[in-house]
Amino acid sequence: MMGVTSEKDKKLLPDRARAARDRANEKLVQFIVKAKGAENHLVDILSEKKKSQWLEKFQSSNQRMNFLETYIEDEEQMEHVVGYLKTVCKKMSSATKKLMLGDEIKFIFEVLIPEAVIFAIAATEKMSYEKAKVKYIKGPPVTRRERKIFDEQILEKKRLKLSEEAKVRKNSRK
Repeated sequence: MMGVTSEKDKKLLPDRARAARDRANEKLVQFIVKAKGAENHLVDILSEKKKSQWLEKFQSSNQRMNFLETYIEDEEQMEHVVGYLKTVCKKMSSATKKLMLGDEIKFIFEVLIPEAVIFAIAATEKMSYEKAKVKYIKGPPVTRRERKIFDEQILEKKRLKLSEEAKVRKNSRK
């Protein structure tokens, strides 16, 4: 009996999958920030020696995305990556800085983070850039339990919003 783990026992550890992703993503962060493993790749994109779908999309779009998938979910890890990418931007020539269209933060989130993370995935997991890009676009794997919790949170927010709207309508009729 002691060696058998039931489904119920597994459900007691909802953060296990997220913790495992965070540990795996730490390798990506170390590769990008500490080892500066993606720096040459980013410099090649910024100097337009390499094409980037993210840069092309950034430059051709008048609208910016309100929600950006960064693949790395841990805020502290993301802060390290963004801080490092800011230093990369500071090293850029004034001609290259024109690529940012005056918005360094959006440029970092919409161009440099995808490029750095995809390159890091390819390098750390020993796969092609194209396969890493597919993995990045799919996003981190989410368990059924995580998705269920997320869906429940959204439904609860909608219920609260509808409830508040109903109260406002009721009070406005008085």
